[in-house]
Amino acid sequence: MTEFSQGPALWQAIIALIIFAAAYVCILIEKWDRIYTALGGALLMVIIGIVPLGKAVTSYANWHVLLLLTSLFVISGVFQKTGIIDYTASHILRKFRLKPITVLLSLSVLSAIISALLDGLLAIAVLVPILLKTTKMMKLSPVPFLISVLLSVNIGGAATLMGNLPNRMIGAAENLSTGEMLIKLGPLVVILLAIIYLVIWLIYGKKMIVAETYKRELLMLQPSSHLASDRGFLAGSILVTGLTLLALLLQGALGWNVSYIAACGAVTLLALNYKELVQLVKQRDYYSVWQGLRESQLLFFFGLFIMIGGLTYAGITGFIAARGLEISQGNIPFLSILLLWLTGFGSAMMDYIPYTAAMIPVVDHMGTMLQSASGISSVSSLWWSVIMGTAVGSGVTLLSSMTSMYAASLSDQEGGGLTQRSYFIVAAPISLLLFIAATIYFKLFL
Repeated sequence: MTEFSQGPALWQAIIALIIFAAAYVCILIEKWDRIYTALGGALLMVIIGIVPLGKAVTSYANWHVLLLLTSLFVISGVFQKTGIIDYTASHILRKFRLKPITVLLSLSVLSAIISALLDGLLAIAVLVPILLKTTKMMKLSPVPFLISVLLSVNIGGAATLMGNLPNRMIGAAENLSTGEMLIKLGPLVVILLAIIYLVIWLIYGKKMIVAETYKRELLMLQPSSHLASDRGFLAGSILVTGLTLLALLLQGALGWNVSYIAACGAVTLLALNYKELVQLVKQRDYYSVWQGLRESQLLFFFGLFIMIGGLTYAGITGFIAARGLEISQGNIPFLSILLLWLTGFGSAMMDYIPYTAAMIPVVDHMGTMLQSASGISSVSSLWWSVIMGTAVGSGVTLLSSMTSMYAASLSDQEGGGLTQRSYFIVAAPISLLLFIAATIYFKLFL
């Protein structure tokens, strides 16, 4: 038996779904503080007995992910003070002569490439702060830029096994070929990225205009004027941040935990910025500390992960996956398309990590049954469906993936104006188009 069949009683599973759905809607409409909404939903699930307190805190809270996200937030916050991000943004503006759509497309394509070859979270950590500063200098809303980059990261990461985290989870569980995956899904990734950029251009292309008078002012600014005056802090921060990003990139070869790498980098940067910390302690500025904790979204992620864990423990994710697979009755082409939409829907409704974890054993078992019953040698198309479904589904809301949640916290830190609603009303229709295009591609070529 699995965890999905050992969870609470049926009525508790139904209550878990109601609590999660209510909290999800409240977070999307943003009428109440999302931190209190997430913590309230998590507390209700524990009190009712949907998920045991010990399991909620030790397993589902996912402390490694919380430590990673918080550490990256600290690194970004301290690194902002060096002026390097402003310096880079100023160079980008000069390079592209203040053409917003060119900046948007360039950063989006770069984010897709980084996500495919390296890591989506790394792409967000590097590019989003630059993006926010660039749009701020142009006095433009960063929302279309952020939407384009986030969708690019999710889709670009679907091209290789080392891209999105679900790809690595599936690759670790199944013997999939990186070359075959690139051949099968690479063309689809290019098509989907083209659709994203076309739609973004149609929606925002004519709205992203920088006034001529302001262009002259920006081009007159020297990039070096943005750099911090404390050269020791500047050099130390560049060195520590660079080494941290390099270690994150090489963590597979090094065998180090990514959360510990990020935490070491964050602590070192805080030590370099000790003067400001001492000032906070002397002034007993507890409000600033609380604001920093709020902006890091640590408490929000904590509550959200426990709620998602409650759904998993209640057996809801496993039940949906298993029932969906039964509908196909062994028809692999139909099953692949069904899996694409089923996985996409599941990933859109919750963080794709637990959903992928729930899907892997189910799809693996289904593949084994199909191979033994019909003598099929390969069921790779099922895994392509899961990979592409999570990639497209994870772009529907800001709650669908860790990268989106991290980007949202960075945007909050800079006052970027990226809300759940502003993201959803654009990203959801685009994602629907991507699902339709992916369905046609699967039907014709896979």
